[in-house]
Amino acid sequence: MFNAVGTFSTNEKLNNEFFVFECGYEDVKLREPYQYEPIDYYLIHFILEGEGHFYINDEHIILKENQGFIIPPNTKNNYYPSAEDPWSYRWIGFKGSGCQKVFQDCGLLLSGSEDSISNYVYKFTDAYQMNHHFKNVFDFSEENKPYSALGEAYQVIDLLSSQYQEEMIHSLSEAARYVEKSINLIQQDYANPEFNIEYLAATVKIERTYLFRLFKKFKNVSPKTYLIQYRLNKSAELLKKTSYSIEEIAYLVGFNYSTHFSRQFSLYKGISPSKYRSQFYS
Repeated sequence: MFNAVGTFSTNEKLNNEFFVFECGYEDVKLREPYQYEPIDYYLIHFILEGEGHFYINDEHIILKENQGFIIPPNTKNNYYPSAEDPWSYRWIGFKGSGCQKVFQDCGLLLSGSEDSISNYVYKFTDAYQMNHHFKNVFDFSEENKPYSALGEAYQVIDLLSSQYQEEMIHSLSEAARYVEKSINLIQQDYANPEFNIEYLAATVKIERTYLFRLFKKFKNVSPKTYLIQYRLNKSAELLKKTSYSIEEIAYLVGFNYSTHFSRQFSLYKGISPSKYRSQFYS
């Protein structure tokens, strides 16, 4: 694919938490397997074509295009191309105290599952998009634009973490998905005064009593209480950050009457809206 090897490395540290240490691309030539020396940084690969063998902690898996793998510091590993269809890949090496947390947000290197090889591999079907950001990390690094390279690296992380979050949502039980869908609807439509629990249950297509039980199980509050609290938390933001009147704010967060809003706010926050606002203005 490349008919070449490109590598870049730097000792420039942009911050202490997460920065690009090295990057590159390669069409890997056939070779005899050998054991890599442990590294002191995090190294992530994305395979664009072909396939190869990946070993980590004495476990083995064959990986193909649209898949990738990560090697954390000081971890026994080995990887090499298959004889039938040698792989082409890109890679980025990272250093920083925040790397472990960043990759855990992507569903990798999760604590408690270090012994599973699935903890070190991933799949991303949009190879064009992933390749684009990996390539930009290398190109910007070569052009001595480390901040641009780091920005592209964060795009890679965003793709993986967004995919992982989506997978987690879909892996929830059907009951939990009802709650998740309900919360999304509340967050979208809370400002509509006509939005209520009857409408919510009808939209989610479950009985209101069942929705009540699910919220009590997963959120420890009723759906009505959750909706009211969400509206009141939004109103607190507006009281603190805007000059809207209390009447206007009541309407903006879905209350038909400012008196009802003020009463609910006082019950929930333990202070009236006007006194709450006065804390942030001299």
